[in-house]
Amino acid sequence: MSSPYGPAGGYPQWGQVPPGAGMHPGGYPAAPPGYYAPQPPQPHGNPYLGHQPPPFATAPGFGAPPPPKKRSPLPWLLGGLGAVLVTAVVLVLGFVTPGWFVRSVFDASSVEKGVTDILQHSYRLSGVGQVSCPPDQPVVPGHHFDCTASIGAEHKTVTVTVKNDKGVYEVGHPK
Repeated sequence: MSSPYGPAGGYPQWGQVPPGAGMHPGGYPAAPPGYYAPQPPQPHGNPYLGHQPPPFATAPGFGAPPPPKKRSPLPWLLGGLGAVLVTAVVLVLGFVTPGWFVRSVFDASSVEKGVTDILQHSYRLSGVGQVSCPPDQPVVPGHHFDCTASIGAEHKTVTVTVKNDKGVYEVGHPK
């Protein structure tokens, strides 16, 4: 018998399994080739305890976490550049301009020579011999230290007073 929609038996009626399609072992009908058919649920875990969800199951639609983003080297470069800049500023300010790290001291041999010249020319003393001054005296205004000078056959003490931070000093009269 013929149908207004085509030959009889060519297409299955609603709810019927198409001809030639078998049944899966779980009781689900097999889909014709090219169609998706749901698979029967597979038991997980211990078969004596019944159905258990798979370990570390994820919610539907969620997979593995996305791979971590590659970080930009820009923050490291900027941090390194900032550290180099700060170090350069500290070194310049510490050693050059204000000189926080530099402690100016007198050269003992230069001060000895200067004291000898002042004793001979300014004080007009004759017989000025060896002058000895302590080393590493700071160039600080108001600081004073004692040098020893042999004048004639005697050893005398000469007080040196620092006048300013440029290294100008005053030589006192020998005592």
